[in-house]
Amino acid sequence: MKIRPPDGVKKISRRLIAHDFQAFLVGGAVRDALLGREVKDYDLATDASPADVLRLFPRVIPTGLKHGTVTILEGGGQYEVTTFRLEGEYQDRRRPESVTWTSDIVEDLGRRDFTINAMAYDFSTNELLDPFGGKADLDRKIIRAIGDAEERLREDALRILRAVRIASQLEFSIEPATYKALEANAGLLTRISSERVRDEFNKILETGEPSSGLAVLGRLGLIALLLPELEACRGVAQPALHCFDVFTHSLYSCDGAPADNREVRLAALFHDIGKPPTRSANQRDEPCFYSHEKTGALMARDILTRLRYPGRVVDKVTHLIRCHMWMYEETWTDAAVRRFVRRVGREHLHDLFLLRRADQYGMCRRPIDPLPLIEFERRIDALLAAAHALSLKDLAVNGDDLMRELRLSEGEAVGVILDFLLESVLDDPALNERERLLTLARRFREERLP
Repeated sequence: MKIRPPDGVKKISRRLIAHDFQAFLVGGAVRDALLGREVKDYDLATDASPADVLRLFPRVIPTGLKHGTVTILEGGGQYEVTTFRLEGEYQDRRRPESVTWTSDIVEDLGRRDFTINAMAYDFSTNELLDPFGGKADLDRKIIRAIGDAEERLREDALRILRAVRIASQLEFSIEPATYKALEANAGLLTRISSERVRDEFNKILETGEPSSGLAVLGRLGLIALLLPELEACRGVAQPALHCFDVFTHSLYSCDGAPADNREVRLAALFHDIGKPPTRSANQRDEPCFYSHEKTGALMARDILTRLRYPGRVVDKVTHLIRCHMWMYEETWTDAAVRRFVRRVGREHLHDLFLLRRADQYGMCRRPIDPLPLIEFERRIDALLAAAHALSLKDLAVNGDDLMRELRLSEGEAVGVILDFLLESVLDDPALNERERLLTLARRFREERLP
């Protein structure tokens, strides 16, 4: 087994061993090293008590002393070190009521979730410790709970989502007994905080093909439990250009969004959830969904708020969903393109086009001719390069100018006039000069406002 830990990890292990303590690399780092994957987090376990670790290392953050975990700052990195422990009951389905220190690494590994996460690398012997057959399960590409799967899941129900997430990340399957336990205990997730559910859900969305993990969640009944709005999309037929129902289309659209852009992936997953409540039929008896983007934006806001996403994420995702329906044609005037940019906001254009590409991919799980979208992007770029006014802040006058020159008091009239001026400039950019705008404003006030 080839482990090449950073210098900080080596220094920590050497100091522990030099003071007659054990030092093991544990968890995902061992698993990923055996798989030849990049190791991102190096977690260590030791029989040294938290007090011993605090005494041995000068820079330590007591991140979880109650549960034996500290974070050591060493060699420019931060590394969690946890004392071998046994755990009491998990009455809240999250954390043990009590922990007891032990000197036996095997006992410590036995409290973990899955066999592939219960291997350890011994720094003193450079050997792999694998008491539960994790290496064999890696070779078989399966996720298997340690011991009694029901008991493992009842200890911490979040392990239900974690099993699906790890299987999705590694492209593994879940072995039958563990899968059966996941199915039987799915309802326990209602006792888990929204924040913890959200964090695991985010990790599923970050995988190469989130549709695989989301499909497993669906078969386990977890989509219906956690995201009933998305479950309602199952079986909802779409027009002939689509190969899938709304549910499957949404999952594949999520695949089509960039893995490193969480907001776009969320928007891709939820962009059509407004279709079931807006479903109707046209004169040819084909399904249609008028204004589903507006309904969907409101529904997505409820979902994301329920999962405790930050406000900026909620606002971004719902804005993208609200704006995702447009039918560009070459006959659009420049003014129409400028109005499109104004409605979307230039800061959202890139992500909106990523969402459109994801939506197109999800139609039949393959990219659609990109040229029309590329041409539209080029046209927008050309208009942006011309530095035309596209928002109120781009106008050559502002509210203070109007109040001073037209002797207006602050109020609704100022906003109405500014909106009129922007609409005028969107039609004719040459009007964006101070005196011309003030002249337009005076005329508008006299003719249109009481």
